[in-house]
Amino acid sequence: METVEKKKRTRAGTVVLVSVPIALALLFLLLSPIRGFANFVTRWFSRPVKALMGTVFGVIPLSVMELEYIAVFLFVLIWNIRTVVLAVRRENGLRLALRRTGVFLLVIAYLLTFFLWCFAIDYRSDSFTERSGMEAGPVELEDLYAVTKLFVRNAALYAKEVTRDDGLHWAEELDGYLEKSEYIYENLSNEYPFLSAKSRAPKKMFLTSRVSSWMGFTGVYFPFSGESNINIDAPGAFIPQTICHELAHQKGVYAEQEANFVGIRAAIASGDPVYAYSGLLAGSVHLANALAAVDSVLCQSLIPLMSDEMRTDWNDNHFYWQQFEGKVEKVSSKIYDGYLKAQGQELGIRSYGACVDLLVEYYADMAHAYEAAE
Repeated sequence: METVEKKKRTRAGTVVLVSVPIALALLFLLLSPIRGFANFVTRWFSRPVKALMGTVFGVIPLSVMELEYIAVFLFVLIWNIRTVVLAVRRENGLRLALRRTGVFLLVIAYLLTFFLWCFAIDYRSDSFTERSGMEAGPVELEDLYAVTKLFVRNAALYAKEVTRDDGLHWAEELDGYLEKSEYIYENLSNEYPFLSAKSRAPKKMFLTSRVSSWMGFTGVYFPFSGESNINIDAPGAFIPQTICHELAHQKGVYAEQEANFVGIRAAIASGDPVYAYSGLLAGSVHLANALAAVDSVLCQSLIPLMSDEMRTDWNDNHFYWQQFEGKVEKVSSKIYDGYLKAQGQELGIRSYGACVDLLVEYYADMAHAYEAAE
């Protein structure tokens, strides 16, 4: 009798454990499209949870994301090997293997549920453009050219203020400007108070930076540790802006095109020449690519405005990423493109270039005023 009752309790517990992630996933599908609900969950649950994790894991100097990758890999490997061994050696091996497989899938289901409610929900909440009142609309060629010219000119000036080696290559120490990252948003948060959440310095990806380059990523915001991670193998001149981009995700800017814009704005507004130059350089690349797509001759006319230092960083960036062009990067881009579209970012991977609209909207008047004063 006692055994029967125990089996009933075990079955009931199993039903509950399986039902919870299914129920939460269904609730997410039903309620997350409701903007007010998404805003509420994001403000009072997902952001506080990620901030807490970021604070807790922030005391660990190494990237917790990389440590978790290793731990998960080892767990999956050992768990599955043991499952196969038990299935072969035990009399009831097949039943035991199925049970262990069920437990494994249940763990994945809970992790996916956590991801939905602590990260995917954020994409359904108010965007940066909605909170700031900006509108990323159609871009006039005249405005695009003026803003690109403004960025190239200013980047050329700031390029001379950063440390370089004898070949004019970037030689700034990463740790030097990484330490400043916690305060780099102070000026921009005065303009946009909703960005005033505490910044936590990104972690350096010691083990997976090269892998990230093969996949086409310069940084990663990891929801399972609440930390930002940067690819330290990427060209150094662009890393400060990448830091600002990843910090934008910490501060609730989730759409990639908006995080690019906010990261560039934060870098320029910081008052730090290293960050300002990196933001201007990254902005120049985005703008010049957009300009070249509609008028390559007009874009070529801006090349003489580039300083030798800026041209060196531009070329270093080009040649670095050129080596990774291939099947791995294309497959990774397709996967990430699908992920972004699944989160409601219709532009997909092209969202990384859509920040041009916001840059032109913000800087167009300034650019035209600068030209008029010449």
